[in-house]
Amino acid sequence: LVPDAVFLKGNFEHYKAVSRVFQDIYYQFTPVIEMTSLDDAYLDLTGTLKVHKKTPAEIARIIQLRIYAAVGITMSCGIGTNKVIARIASGRNKPAGITTVPPGTEVAFLHPLPIEELPGIGPMAKQRLNDLGVFTIGQLAAMPKTVLLQRFGANGTKFWQLANGIDLREVKQRILPKQISRETGFEEDVSDRDLVYEVLHYLTERIGKKLREDALTGQTVSVKVEYSDHKRYIKARSLPEATDSTDTLYRMVKILLDETPFRRLRVRRVGLVVSKIEWENWQGELFSETTRRQHLEAAIDDIRTRFGFTAILSASQINLQRHYRMEKSGYVLHAPALTQ
Repeated sequence: LVPDAVFLKGNFEHYKAVSRVFQDIYYQFTPVIEMTSLDDAYLDLTGTLKVHKKTPAEIARIIQLRIYAAVGITMSCGIGTNKVIARIASGRNKPAGITTVPPGTEVAFLHPLPIEELPGIGPMAKQRLNDLGVFTIGQLAAMPKTVLLQRFGANGTKFWQLANGIDLREVKQRILPKQISRETGFEEDVSDRDLVYEVLHYLTERIGKKLREDALTGQTVSVKVEYSDHKRYIKARSLPEATDSTDTLYRMVKILLDETPFRRLRVRRVGLVVSKIEWENWQGELFSETTRRQHLEAAIDDIRTRFGFTAILSASQINLQRHYRMEKSGYVLHAPALTQ
C-alpha cells in the first residue's frame, strides 16, 4: 500500500525508562497517581494545592516544562472534577496544551462533542448509537437509561453516566502485578490429552480477558502439569514481546505443552502463569493483523461483559460441557486457584 514507507522497530525498554521519569516528576506534586499506560496517567491533586500554593493549571505547566527538560517530550494536560472530564480535556489542545474544565461546566463541555470521544465508545458502539440517531455526547445524555441498558447492558448505564459528566471512579494507585495465573484440578485424574489442551485453552481465555480488562500485557508464559503421583512438570518461555492476545498466548501454551512429557500416569492438575507483566502501551499499525485481532478480541470481551463469559465460546471450550457445569460466568472448575 505504501511502498516507500519506513518502519522503525520500537524500543520498549527505553519507553519504560522514560515512563519512570514521568512518574518521578508526577510524584513531586502528589502521591496519588494512577498510571493507565506508559505515557498516560491520572493525578489527584486534592489536598496538595495548599501545599504547593499553586493552581492545577500552574502545576500542570510545571510538569510539562520539567518533562520536556528531562526527556524532550511534549505533553497535553486536562484538568477537571473527575476522570472522564480530565481525560477528554487532555485531548483538546495537543500537543502541549492545558485545558481546564471549571466545576459546573462539565455538561456544557461534553455535550457538543462527538460520541466517539467518550471513553468506551469504540467503532461498534459508535455505529449502534449512530443507528439510533445518536451522534453527540449531548444526544447520548438525553437517551432514556432504560433504552441504553436494553441495548448495551451494564455498559449502557455507564455510557449515560459519563455522557452526563458523572464519573465516581477514584484515582487509584495501580500496583503492577508480578504475574497472573489460573490453575485447576480435575475431579478425577485424566488421561485424555485433548481435555488437557481444552482446559488450558479455557484458562488462557480467562487470563487474556483479565489482561485486557486491566490494560496489562505479559511476556513470559509458564505451563504446569501435575500427574497422579504429584510429580510436576513446568515449562516456561518468553515471547518476543509482551502481549494481551489470547491467541498469541495460547500458541505458546501449545508449544510448551507439546514439550511437556506426557506420561502413562493420569494428569491430576494443570496451570498457566503469565509473568513479566507490563502496562499495555500498544499502538496499532493501520490495517495490520494485530489491529484486526485487537478489534475481534475487544468485541468478544464486550459480549462476555454484557451477557456472561459463556455467551461466546470456542469449539474446544464448548467441548468442556461434557466435563464441567457451565454457568453464565464460566465453567465451574474443580479446586480452582488464581492470582489477580
